[in-house]
Amino acid sequence: MEVKIEKLVYGGKGLGRINDKACFVPYVLPGEIVEVEIKKEKKSFFECELKEILEKSPDRIEPVCKYFTYCGGCDYQHIPYEKQLQIKKDILKETLQRIGKIENPHIEKVIPSQEPFYYRNRTQIKIKGERVGFYKKESKEIINIDYCYLLKEDLNHVLQGTREILPYLTFQPVEVHAYSSNQDELLVKFVYPRRIKRFPLGLKHLRSFLSENIKGVGIYRGKPDGTTERLFTIGNIFAYEKVQDITFRVSIDSFFQVNRFQVENLINEVVEEFKEKKYKNVIDFYCGVGTLTLPVARYVENIVGIESNPYAVQDANHNRKLNNIKNTKFYRMESKEGVKLIDQLNPDAVILDPPRTGLSKQIIDKINISSIEKVVYVSCNPSTLARDINLFTEAGFEVKKIKMIDMFPQTYHIESITVLEK
Repeated sequence: MEVKIEKLVYGGKGLGRINDKACFVPYVLPGEIVEVEIKKEKKSFFECELKEILEKSPDRIEPVCKYFTYCGGCDYQHIPYEKQLQIKKDILKETLQRIGKIENPHIEKVIPSQEPFYYRNRTQIKIKGERVGFYKKESKEIINIDYCYLLKEDLNHVLQGTREILPYLTFQPVEVHAYSSNQDELLVKFVYPRRIKRFPLGLKHLRSFLSENIKGVGIYRGKPDGTTERLFTIGNIFAYEKVQDITFRVSIDSFFQVNRFQVENLINEVVEEFKEKKYKNVIDFYCGVGTLTLPVARYVENIVGIESNPYAVQDANHNRKLNNIKNTKFYRMESKEGVKLIDQLNPDAVILDPPRTGLSKQIIDKINISSIEKVVYVSCNPSTLARDINLFTEAGFEVKKIKMIDMFPQTYHIESITVLEK
């Protein structure tokens, strides 16, 4: 089938038409004419596979990675970085208009990553038999990979060393997770399909295989629901990040922003929203280790962070003391429980940084009827962001600013910061 690509859509694929029915094709560019094969037929669209490019876009470039289109990690390596940013900006704008019902939304700022490669400080390596690497696109098949251009260099050493270390392990893990801080401190997790009682190697051996900067290792069991259970640890399970003059402890089971070049930019953009007016009480939902909470604390009277991950809350409280920030409290609770704090604290502003599923209607409804004047919404999914913004604006909030910050170059993922005020 011959198809002309009209545009790229959220999810990384190009939109075309087959007999007036939408079709989606990966690894294409707007304006290209391509030959496709239909892989799945749905009621209102086709999922297609790219067979041949008949007419190339002048924007098309040669991908740097030999695994591109096989490995599922990247979507846009065939597109120059400046063009990637424009495509993401257009998708964000179109989504806010279509789902969020915002007329002609203005993206006032696009913040590119300092580097479009080698930015990731975290990885999850998949293992099965002799295969060590990452999943194929839209599949659980593991592609053997010896080098990834998205990873911080020391994480590539972990990727290569994982293959070398397997013969020395009594039982084979199914995953190895690694995180490297901007202080080059590494934490590694070995995930097994069942409980194990001992690990055959010590830190000395692991450092020689994986990286000399490993601080600690965790041994885990993977659970059927996709989560992991910590069995035991070896060494120190904390690493440290320093952003400007704030130091963050990040434990092996906590989370820190993935793009090492964009963390400071994200913090600066959020902090900027609290400099003009001295807000009395602020709540930071989904606060993690206090990445946004602690920098904002310097510009408000009081701020409370809410987080469901117990290890992240421990880190956040440690970070509060470490940086001598006294007007901050952290609570371990699900966001739906945190809604009660809106009644108790009567905040005048909130920071929201939810997962891709966005906010629950319960949180939105509570914010809409509260005394909250300002919402700073950090989103990694334009579709759920647009849905949530629509509910806020229907209740009287007005969109004041929209900024896009590119956390995930070479991929379709879109991170943004939206500011709403009553």
